[in-house]
Amino acid sequence: MLYHVLGVSAQSSGINNGDIVTPLNTANTIKLTKTSGGSVYANQAMVNGADLAADNGYVHSIDAVILPYETVVDVALDNGFTTLATAVVTAELLPALTNPLASLTVFAPDNTAFDNLVSALGTDLNGLLAMPQLADILLYHVVSGTVLSTDLTNGSVPTLNGQNIEVDLTNGVLINLSNVTLADVTAQNGVVHVIDAVLLPSLASIEESQMETLTVSPNPTSDLLKVKKGDYEVVNIYGVVVKSGVSMNGTIDVSQLAKGNYFVRVMNNSKVYQAKFIKI
Repeated sequence: MLYHVLGVSAQSSGINNGDIVTPLNTANTIKLTKTSGGSVYANQAMVNGADLAADNGYVHSIDAVILPYETVVDVALDNGFTTLATAVVTAELLPALTNPLASLTVFAPDNTAFDNLVSALGTDLNGLLAMPQLADILLYHVVSGTVLSTDLTNGSVPTLNGQNIEVDLTNGVLINLSNVTLADVTAQNGVVHVIDAVLLPSLASIEESQMETLTVSPNPTSDLLKVKKGDYEVVNIYGVVVKSGVSMNGTIDVSQLAKGNYFVRVMNNSKVYQAKFIKI
């Protein structure tokens, strides 16, 4: 019960979204959420009766027991994923991710991944946090169940935002076009896999559309990519078309592209063909 008790007298009016407080049981902190609608949560538990005054402090009634378990949120906080943590707080997703009885798999972009995204979008962190689809983007990184790296297989996996991500084990481990750089960081309510790019739900529509499989070679490549003849587009990890044209001789010059992972799509005879490739 000491995990439910703070060493200070605190009224609900003094709570800010994202506050982290330490209870008398110091096994873990309590993460507080104050939503735009005025609801207050301690971890996953909603406050349903606030500011019940006593001579020695205040009591806030909550609708669930909170436990000092290490969650996927703690993994992010303890390992320097400050941008991801800030985004989760801003999107008011702490209650979902701190549920000690949940089982979650999080593909966690590191800070550099978020820096690269805001640069590609021509904005800054504040601009990213103000995006109306922020919660959808973050939930696109979360899969129900604890999926260790040894459990991963090629194919589509549904996320908590309703769209699928694509797992590709052909060259390392790709989630859409993002590389898994560290796997199997476990918590008591799931597991975290670190990735090097932010996953955007718009890429899911590419994966889920009825496209034909495209054979490309060599893959990886440093200069020329052999493909089917036709109109083509090369799409980067942010869903931006970075190169397009007509492949009359069945090759695309990708020598000027930055190193990384890409989709290539070729339109031929009213059909669309697609493949992933790596530029080295």
